[in-house]
Order: sequence, then structure tokens, then C-alpha cells
Amino acid sequence: MGSDTTVAQPKRARLFYLDLVRALATFLIVLTHFNNPFFSEGGYLLTNRPFNIYVGDLGVSLFLIISGSALAYTYSSPLNLKRFYWKRFKGIYPMFWTAWVCATLFFFIDSHGHPMNGGPVSSIIWTIFGVDGLVANFHIPTLYLLGEWFLGFIIIFYLVFPLLLHCIERYPVWTALTLALIYVATLALTSHFGILASVLLPTRLPELAFGIYLIRYFPKSSHLLALPAVLILICFALFGEGVNKDLATTCVGISAFLVLVAVAEFIAIQPIRVLVGLVAKYSYPIFLVHHVVIYKLFMFSDIPWAEFGRAQVVMFFIAVCAVTFGIAIALEKLTTHVVTFCTEAFSGSWWTRKKALTEGAVVEAHAGEAQ
Repeated sequence: MGSDTTVAQPKRARLFYLDLVRALATFLIVLTHFNNPFFSEGGYLLTNRPFNIYVGDLGVSLFLIISGSALAYTYSSPLNLKRFYWKRFKGIYPMFWTAWVCATLFFFIDSHGHPMNGGPVSSIIWTIFGVDGLVANFHIPTLYLLGEWFLGFIIIFYLVFPLLLHCIERYPVWTALTLALIYVATLALTSHFGILASVLLPTRLPELAFGIYLIRYFPKSSHLLALPAVLILICFALFGEGVNKDLATTCVGISAFLVLVAVAEFIAIQPIRVLVGLVAKYSYPIFLVHHVVIYKLFMFSDIPWAEFGRAQVVMFFIAVCAVTFGIAIALEKLTTHVVTFCTEAFSGSWWTRKKALTEGAVVEAHAGEAQ
């Protein structure tokens, strides 16, 4: 597992269905938080419980499956762990830290010195590691503002992915049986002790592993599973009320993923591919910023959203999406500049003092630039 062989396979073409699922999951997560303020008024936009599970749970489930699928599509065992983890680090932390600092400063000014993520200074360690949202679910004070519990969870998944991939590739049957036993035991224990199961890795292992199994063992025949997947979705839509929440989320999430894989083949025309690819490209910054954008517009603005009619709610949602997307693009560009600055500032022997130019040399240098 610690081999120095190349971690990534030769660059592959993007799979449209992976982008489609990622874009749809992003949409569902934004819709989830947009819907939340309307619950007190007895309403919501589009849907709240598709197939008798919470719409946010469906979005997260699709994200988890796509995470396993995308990594399995890109990597195979043995991995160069140093390269793998460095790439994951660069993909997560610079943008998260940049967004967190900007958002915290904004809300500090906006709230006149009392940002909504106030907490013990010592808890900054959870934010540095990107797990403050996850830790907050266990009633531990943090400076959480962005990323929710999912960011911390996906970081933990990245840590265990090399081992999970190794086991699935070397011992697929035994790994599947082991994961099933862990899953059932976790559901039983969390239900008995009243623990929030959805944020625990053992509860989500079937979704994460399914994405890997699908890419590794059923890349050409996944569409054959679409029909039974549709039947499962119909059954949950009609009879799913009262089924264990986490079990229902696993079943519906995997089934919806299979249906989307099949649907992708029929809608992959150029305009849709471009739109889906655009949303998929910015899914991470959208995920980071959408919650605070919605929070700001609903809770700290003069918009009378509670009095809106249906058409106004739709327009409000479009506006939220547009603002979120614009900030997401800006965040990515800002992060690029921050990373470039840090790379240049701390490259080489950055702690060594460089000899300053003499005054004459400075004048001569500027004169040369002017010419």
C-alpha cells in the first residue's frame, strides 16, 4: 500500500454520469437548506421527502457514492500514499481555510463584532483540521461556520480509502460481507443507544463501497441494475414510511444512483453536458458557501420571504443559486491566488534572509524596467 508506483492511472475521459450525479447532489443540498426556513410556514420548494427519505439525506447519499466511484475510477491499488493524501489535502484545505477566514471576517463586521461562529479560541484546532462541523454534532463547542458535518466525514473517508480500496480489490466477497456485518451492527447499536448514526463512517460504508464496487466490477453492466433500482424506489415511495431512516437512505441513495447512471446515457446532449460539467466543477465551493448565503438572505435581510407566493419563492431560489454560484467562482479564483502567493512566499529556503539591493542598484533596476 505504500508503494512508490504511480497512484493514478493514465488520465481518463470524464464520465458524464459521474458529473450528472455530482451536479444533482449539489442541487439537492442547496435545495435542502433553502427549504428549511419554510418548514415553519408548512411549505417547501419542489420536494422535501422524495421516496420517503429527507431530501438532504438523498443528496448526501449521492455525494458519498460518487466519492467512492470517482476515486475508484481514478486510482487502483497499490497507491502512493504520499501523493494521494497530498492531492486530497490540496483539494480540500486551501479553499476551506480561505472561505472560513473570509466568511468569519464578513460576519464579524456584519454582526458588529459578534460573528455567529463564536466559540472558545482553543477549538480552532477542529477548524484547522476541517472537522469542526462534524465534531459539533457531538455537542463539542467549535468555531464551525462552513462545510457542515459532511466535510469532516469526507476527510475521514479519504484517510481510510486506500485500505478500503485494497480490501475490495483483493478480497471483494469477504470485504462485502464484513462491511454488511459492520453496517447492521452499527444500525442496531445506534438505534438502541439513540446515537446519531448518519454522521458515522460505519453507517455510510455501504454507499462508499458501492461506488467502488460499481466501477471496479460492473462498469459495463450498471445499466442492467436500473430496472430493479426503479422498483426499489417505487416501493419506498409507496411503502417506505416508518422504515429505519438510515437503512432507507442507503437503499434509496444506491437505487437513485443506478437510475441516474442509466438516465445519463439518454440526456448526454451537448448543452446539458456543459451545464452539468459547470455545476460539477464548482460543486465544492458551492457546497462551502451556500449555507451561509442562504442564512444571510433569510435571517439577516429585509426580504419578506415568509409572505412570498409560489412564483416569488421560485425566483428567490433562482436568485440564491445565482448568488451562490457567483461567490463559488470568486472563491475558487481567490483560493488560486492565495495558493500561488503561499507557494512563492514559502518556496525553497524561505527562512533565509536575502541580501537587499543597494540604492543605486534599485534605481538602475527601475530604470531598466522603464525602458
